[in-house]
Amino acid sequence: MSLKDLSESLGNKSKIETPKEKTPFEAKAQIKVIPSYKLLAVQMPDAFTDDINRHIDEVIIPNNVSHAKDLVGQIRQNKKSAQLTFSLEDKMGKDFKLITDRLATSLLRDPTGYNRDSIADAFEAWTVHSYAGDYNPLHSHGVKTLAGLSMIMYLKVPKCIEEKPEGLPKLEYSSGEIDGFTGLITSTHTIEDICKLKLDAQEYIKPKKGFLMIFPNWLQHCVMPFFGEGERRTMSANFNIRDSKKQIKKMQGHTI
Repeated sequence: MSLKDLSESLGNKSKIETPKEKTPFEAKAQIKVIPSYKLLAVQMPDAFTDDINRHIDEVIIPNNVSHAKDLVGQIRQNKKSAQLTFSLEDKMGKDFKLITDRLATSLLRDPTGYNRDSIADAFEAWTVHSYAGDYNPLHSHGVKTLAGLSMIMYLKVPKCIEEKPEGLPKLEYSSGEIDGFTGLITSTHTIEDICKLKLDAQEYIKPKKGFLMIFPNWLQHCVMPFFGEGERRTMSANFNIRDSKKQIKKMQGHTI
């Protein structure tokens, strides 16, 4: 499947009783989770990922247009370490933008997402070529509109990261279980905070080839260094959000 082909295919009830000496009654109860953000997770087809990797190998790397001046990534431990601009103006870039704009817009519009009458518009993209010792400190991304989205897609994953266990990482005994993982951080809650009923607000994502995430641009995230052979290759993009007139009017009339 080519990029072109893909772009075209694209309350519970609880009964509460008072003590027996009082009159029993029924009340509707529902536990609500108040999320801090919504995230779209997509496992892209291998053909899609292979097309992008081929374009990067044949065009992006030879062109060698550095994007590092706009980024905080400490990608410098290997002669091949780089952060390179991925143009959205050539044919491959336009196909990629079409697909990811549709995905990001679905996160905005879906009732289980942000239920917002808006569209996403990717305006920049870049690739990150990490090797042993490279890392990305905690940061967020900038956009040109009041609200925005950002994307991370894993293109190549070294064997030393692939072999790490699935599920919640256990860091005791210097396990190294999050080496090379992406951290999504909305708070620095400690174990003590969690015991006080604060929800855990740190998640570490194990890279997998073809896995793509889209999330609000304000979300703080980081990349842990890894230690082993091979390239950890990712691609990122930022999206402006264009609201409809109806959505703007709705937000202007919103009261807290």
